[in-house]
Amino acid sequence: MTKFNSFAVAALLLTVSAGPSSAQSIGYAQALDQLGKTCGKDIAAFCQKVNLGGGRMTQCLSQNKGISATCRASLSSLQTLIANRAQARAAVPKVCDTDIKRMCSGVQAGDGNLMECFYKTKQNISPQCRKAVADAGYEATIGASGPTTQVALSSADLVTSLQGAEQAGRTVTAASLRQMAAQSLKDPSRANRMNRAPLTDQLEKQAQLTIAIQFDFNSARIRPDSFRAVGLMADALYHPYLQGYRFLIVGHTDGKGNRDYNLKLSQQRADAIREALINPFGISSSRIEAVGLGEEQLLRPATPEAAENRRVQLINIGPGR
Repeated sequence: MTKFNSFAVAALLLTVSAGPSSAQSIGYAQALDQLGKTCGKDIAAFCQKVNLGGGRMTQCLSQNKGISATCRASLSSLQTLIANRAQARAAVPKVCDTDIKRMCSGVQAGDGNLMECFYKTKQNISPQCRKAVADAGYEATIGASGPTTQVALSSADLVTSLQGAEQAGRTVTAASLRQMAAQSLKDPSRANRMNRAPLTDQLEKQAQLTIAIQFDFNSARIRPDSFRAVGLMADALYHPYLQGYRFLIVGHTDGKGNRDYNLKLSQQRADAIREALINPFGISSSRIEAVGLGEEQLLRPATPEAAENRRVQLINIGPGR
């Protein structure tokens, strides 16, 4: 049997002709956005202190019989979407095995020619495989508008992200960033917030997506109006061009308040996003690490209190191991 890997799905996607939108084209971002909008009042009434990750939010809403009918419908749709896609993703290797052999025979996982093979492949795939790919959500539309992202996201950007990760030299790690942040707090030359130098220039050189996510005040609880942003991250991580890669979730605060507190809070918030991506969305824990940098790597160092400094970076740090 041909060795299957996540990039094989990319090949299949490239051969599927565009058709009318369907339930399979709905991304997690859209489903979570609907949940946040229809369940906002119910969350405030019944799940005010519950966070999205760990399946706690869906469990809390499910257990409260007093939630509105519209909220219950959105919750049911999201749960069905997550369950169906997990089942379909598990089925793709078997269902599409013949297509994978036929389209890229002899190309093994890790081969540098694999992506080129997939990109150039134009053959049609079987109806069964096409349906499995669609059901798995690999065709889900990834789009961003409004205040959700601070950097535009498109399929072309994702390809660039993949290529950038391969071409980058030394990549940053969660451990090295934590060490830099801890040392920064003890460095007298960095005590002044105004125009504080970045911890590392390497962080901004990595292929990445910058997202604005809102949390409750002084809390790591993700607000319902930012559920869509978390769903967008899940959609991106499931994109066929990115499934074989590892990512850092890097949390940042602005320059208000206590530096030590900001560092701790940013780590808690990055952890909360990572937890939400793992459960309920099923992203492998080995693919994502979380690190908080507080105010130590401001986006706008000349204006430490600017809202733009409060952000989350999803950084591609290279192929999985």
